[in-house]
Amino acid sequence: MKMRFLKTEAIVLKNNLISETDKIATLFTKKYGKLPAVAKGARRSRSRFVNAIRPFIVANYVLFEGQNYYYIDQWELIEGHTNIEKDLAKFYVASYVGETINKILEENQKSERLYLFLKHSLKAVNDLQIDPLIFISSYNLKLISLLGYMPQLDSCVICGKVDSMEYFSNSCGGAVCKDCKDKCFDAKPLHQVILKALKYFLKVNYERLQDVKVSGVIKEEVDKIITAYMKEHLETEFKSKDFIDKLQNM
Repeated sequence: MKMRFLKTEAIVLKNNLISETDKIATLFTKKYGKLPAVAKGARRSRSRFVNAIRPFIVANYVLFEGQNYYYIDQWELIEGHTNIEKDLAKFYVASYVGETINKILEENQKSERLYLFLKHSLKAVNDLQIDPLIFISSYNLKLISLLGYMPQLDSCVICGKVDSMEYFSNSCGGAVCKDCKDKCFDAKPLHQVILKALKYFLKVNYERLQDVKVSGVIKEEVDKIITAYMKEHLETEFKSKDFIDKLQNM
């Protein structure tokens, strides 16, 4: 039987031990989507694969298809993201980013747009100095929008009116004016400062978030709204988020 080889750029979402000498990684590949790949001998310090599946690196891989898994045949580093490895806060943020993508994607599911978004987001985590909760809020809004669940924030999701948007509804999909609030069973009051923050975090690029200064109360309220919205529309929760929350209390 002819051995199948794949050549692709990929991002390591996570890795696990699979034997006394080997590790297995979950790769999000640019060409073939999410797939598992074994790095033979990766637990040995002298192995050429010892650094091949470090979490959150970007690399070019040559993979060959085995009976149950793909195996790494060759690899070449593109982005090492060493700052993430050195900084606990950055590592927690990157872990959350990796977990969201891993949970959202089915095995072999392809999405070049999502791949490029992940690559850009991890580079921002590595290179920039952004408050973790602010980054996560912006990342989450961008992610759910990319997935087709962007909350409507510029006008009432029911009637389209741009005035008096004083409520937010997960089920209806965004901001709701005071005249329409009874049409959404879960509409909750929305302060205008929070609405402005939501709009800003959604639209601004990561670089500009380095200069953002907001109170802890606003950060937490924005995060609470986005987290509930994601739970409603993605129907899942992310364990790594607990570490981000703990950082805020340290």
